[in-house]
Amino acid sequence: MALNLIELDSPVLRMSATPVTDFGSRRLVRLAEEMDELRIEEGGIGLAAPQVGISERIIIVEVPDEDFVGIPNSPSIPPTVLINPEIIWESEEYIKLPEGCLSLPGMMGNVMRPSIIQVQALDLDGDAISIMADRWFARVLQHEIDHLDGILFPDRIENSSELWYVEHADLNDPIWNHNPVIQEIRENLNKNEPGESRTA
Repeated sequence: MALNLIELDSPVLRMSATPVTDFGSRRLVRLAEEMDELRIEEGGIGLAAPQVGISERIIIVEVPDEDFVGIPNSPSIPPTVLINPEIIWESEEYIKLPEGCLSLPGMMGNVMRPSIIQVQALDLDGDAISIMADRWFARVLQHEIDHLDGILFPDRIENSSELWYVEHADLNDPIWNHNPVIQEIRENLNKNEPGESRTA
């Protein structure tokens, strides 16, 4: 199969995805591999099956070994496939940070999310996985799990003034000035080198 990102107006992006049942199958393994290849090709740190037109509860996430704007010193997480993931707990502490999305090229927005979550999921063989995630890992997981429920990040933004468009983002790009938390962190870290654009 040759995977591509689907158009924003595709109904699949707004559907509640179907749970996976064919654990260990060649189809599922191949789908996960091709999703990861597309994610890397598109420069994303996460991808959900609905984004490629497949209404199944599959996501792949990664936190590269680099400094992320807003949450410095986030530990890296290798590419990880999660099947039928479910958030079973979230912290009372919330943080608002900018997000982008491969399905919404050029759009960014300030999204408020719990800072720590616990996720239960299955791996490709159907074995149980329990994850306690914080910092950027928690945010990427929440963003991708939203896709499985037909939710896009602008749906979580109450004020349209907190949405904006960019052609390219790096650590020195003025787009980060849309968020006062980021502005303060940037000043404290005194970063001068641009970072690679990565979107969820």
